[in-house]
Amino acid sequence: MRISYETEFRLKVILIVLFFGLFIFRIVYYPILTHKSVPYGVAAPKGQIVLLENITLGNHTWKNAVDMEEHLILKGSEDYGNSILLEIQTPGWCADVAFWDGEKFIVNEKCRRKLSISKYFFVITSAMYWYVEPGYHLIFYRPDGKPEEYELVNFTVTYGEKTDWGAFKVAYGKE
Repeated sequence: MRISYETEFRLKVILIVLFFGLFIFRIVYYPILTHKSVPYGVAAPKGQIVLLENITLGNHTWKNAVDMEEHLILKGSEDYGNSILLEIQTPGWCADVAFWDGEKFIVNEKCRRKLSISKYFFVITSAMYWYVEPGYHLIFYRPDGKPEEYELVNFTVTYGEKTDWGAFKVAYGKE
């Protein structure tokens, strides 16, 4: 059985269009569809208002401070080592790291502007969000003087070669 010239021409055109369509899909759309971004950075806080509290953990007390246990959320899916560098940018502010050792609270970093925190300080979920491990506390405070209402506190977090910023505004609760 012989194919007519018109049918043969149509089949060649369809094959050429199909070939170029697959070629364009492979070159342009396939990388876009299969791209998996590597998230990294500070998910929260990014400018939220956080209430100042008087915090007591065992025999340690902080006045007008913020416990970042409930507020600090990082995101990341690659392993760049075992430590994260947190640096407070706002002058006058510092942070303490406290943890529960099973019997009492221990403060092992006192009033530091640069903190090297173990990545095991965080619980890493399957969605690659990092939450502060229960029992660990990262407490931001101003050691000298009272914080101003809606004062902005900036910090950076560096993990490996990647750095991102975080910030929150402090406010006093109703009395």
